[in-house]
Amino acid sequence: MTLSIKTAKIIVEEISGIIGRQINMMNAEGTIIASTDPARLGTFHAAAKRLIDENLNEITVHSDTEYRGALPGTNIAVRFKDKPVAVIGVTGPYTEVVKYGQMLKKMTEILIRDEYYKQQNDTETRIKNRFLNDWLYGSPDTIDRRLEIQGQSLGIDITVPRRIVIFEPVLKTGYSEKKASLPHTEGAAEDELKPSDIQRHIDNTWKTVATMVRHESDAVTLISGNVFICALGGKSDKQLLDFVRSVCAAVESRYPVLLAAGLDAKTDDYRLINSARLKAEKALKTCLRSPSKEPRLYNTINMEIFSSEIPDPVKKEYITRIFKSYSEEEIRRCISILDVFYQEEGSLTKTAEKLFMHKNTLQYQLNKLKKQSGYDPRSIRFSSLFYNAIHFYRDLQH
Repeated sequence: MTLSIKTAKIIVEEISGIIGRQINMMNAEGTIIASTDPARLGTFHAAAKRLIDENLNEITVHSDTEYRGALPGTNIAVRFKDKPVAVIGVTGPYTEVVKYGQMLKKMTEILIRDEYYKQQNDTETRIKNRFLNDWLYGSPDTIDRRLEIQGQSLGIDITVPRRIVIFEPVLKTGYSEKKASLPHTEGAAEDELKPSDIQRHIDNTWKTVATMVRHESDAVTLISGNVFICALGGKSDKQLLDFVRSVCAAVESRYPVLLAAGLDAKTDDYRLINSARLKAEKALKTCLRSPSKEPRLYNTINMEIFSSEIPDPVKKEYITRIFKSYSEEEIRRCISILDVFYQEEGSLTKTAEKLFMHKNTLQYQLNKLKKQSGYDPRSIRFSSLFYNAIHFYRDLQH
């Protein structure tokens, strides 16, 4: 473990003004990597090099000519695991500066130790994330004994049947919504947040989710791009949906974020974890298309199962054919009306109330659509045409 230049500079800058002394920090090669005197940066300090090479605790320099590149003062070894890894030099008479040197030594050793454990933790996290990626995105024939053993070494028993939930944040700013992972600042409204604020909300959202998931049975998590994947053990559809709703509510009560969620279909075969993830992804896409962002179980979606296989140009042509001669803005308005209309099982009264629209205005819009498209949106016979159009339109918006 070595002393980083960044850590050395922080110590020198913070302490020099307090003690009123010249301070140097040298690495294991005897090179000055931080100093209150910029001219000395990168120069060789022979006393520091001797201290490292001979495993000494300290060296006092009495004159400018005693050690090359060293001025009068005290140089003290900084140790990590009982080995000198750096040297602190404080200029001035020994009796006046030794106490400062010892204080800096302790401070530096604490910072080096903290940096070491952080690096260790980062390394372990990367190893664990690579394993989870191989497992969650692997096909059944790759989930073998080797992967089981690797999981056991990381404290993860992959043979436990688990349910997959995938979360994705959608940022609420004023009256607008957008995926929090895709901040848009060009032409942003006054009530929209800065990219730094958006990232802070995303980070806080994931911390909240991770804290709640951590208490669940056999829980493992992975952040992949802009989604948070959770694998949870021993839950029925109802239990899983109740838990997910509680997580979404906790996030939405604290941050300007709607948390979309997709839930897989229950299976007891741990080797089908990749299939479960794919199902959760399809459920998530359905949730993202929904204005309410209500969590969706895979078993509750229907045409969305295959809609992802249809090319976007085909979807666009389908929409154009249904909404003949309509402008983009008129199509958007019609989709919004029809979406609510079908959610309310064709009730004009409930749809008008939900859209804050007069009932007569709603009837006019539906009659106009019937006349212009040739299909009556209130007819069971043609409702599937508009239902498909709604989902294709939502697909093209994401």
